[in-house]
Amino acid sequence: MKILVIRTDRIGDLIASTPVFESIKKAYPDSHLAAMVSPYTKELLKNNPFVDEVIVYEGEGRHKEFKGLVKLAKILREKRFDVVITLFSNFRLGLLVYMAGVPERIAPATKIAQIFYNRRVLQRRSQSLKHEADYNLDLLKTLGVEQTVRTVGLWTDSESDEAANRYIVAEGLSKASEGHRLIGIHPGSGGSAGNWRPERYAELADRLVSDYGYTVLLTGSVKEKELLSTVKDTMRSKPSVYLSDNILNFAAVLNKMSVFVSSSTGPMHMAAAQKIPTVSIFSPVRACTPVRWGPIGNRQRVLMPDVPQCERCIRERCVYYDCMERITTESVVHCVNEMVGKY
Repeated sequence: MKILVIRTDRIGDLIASTPVFESIKKAYPDSHLAAMVSPYTKELLKNNPFVDEVIVYEGEGRHKEFKGLVKLAKILREKRFDVVITLFSNFRLGLLVYMAGVPERIAPATKIAQIFYNRRVLQRRSQSLKHEADYNLDLLKTLGVEQTVRTVGLWTDSESDEAANRYIVAEGLSKASEGHRLIGIHPGSGGSAGNWRPERYAELADRLVSDYGYTVLLTGSVKEKELLSTVKDTMRSKPSVYLSDNILNFAAVLNKMSVFVSSSTGPMHMAAAQKIPTVSIFSPVRACTPVRWGPIGNRQRVLMPDVPQCERCIRERCVYYDCMERITTESVVHCVNEMVGKY
């Protein structure tokens, strides 16, 4: 049996989908399992032992126009997949698998996109009643997979591990890493959820350095260079900064950390998938709740402001517009110490 699993959105979405690959392979060990993902996230599956093939979907590139979508549908048709499972669908992905002629097409019953699927599952993910990983796994029941595995996974390789080692040595971080004193702080969020101001991350980093003797490593993508500069320039101490332009190298650097501090963002899921302890700052918006998007499988602490849950952020119009500031620096420091084992 040839199975295609589609998940073309962001890092955290794909990490939360990795239990699907393992569950399918354990249920159908002789199947050929392909994954269709975005160019940005494809490296996350490079060393996944449960994925036989990775297909790249360039939704903002060559597959954006209808002509490119038709060409991709032709490629999929030639691969003769028996089943496609679109974990999170939209109109264009639905049209794509329909044009590809895959006999069995499984997806959530999502708005108009559901017309392209012949096996639809009503989920109401917008209610955020359970984790994204569980919503994904629920779709496998339609495929006859009853015994599932709820384990997220991310695998580096020798090349990325060596690149991380070179960086750690060059920055003089080896002793901190080996002594369980290297704390990663990731101030960016990609705009996907509420977050602290850069000044709060700077305050946190200074506290961890001055009061507890930790070594801090600021992390972010190349696009977040200005944000990281702001945090660093605001600090009294001057930490090392890791600007990621290679997702697997970044994963390997995460593996050097004792604790990873961030908002609800893709790198948080990358850390959790490698069993790195996390301290995560979450907003009270329903779509961003840790019930649905919290880290899985690692030692963790999740912090939220003590305010009512909201449907969407309306900023200054909300009586709790400063809600993220209600998460204190002291509470994050306390959680970091818990994860390191000081408490």
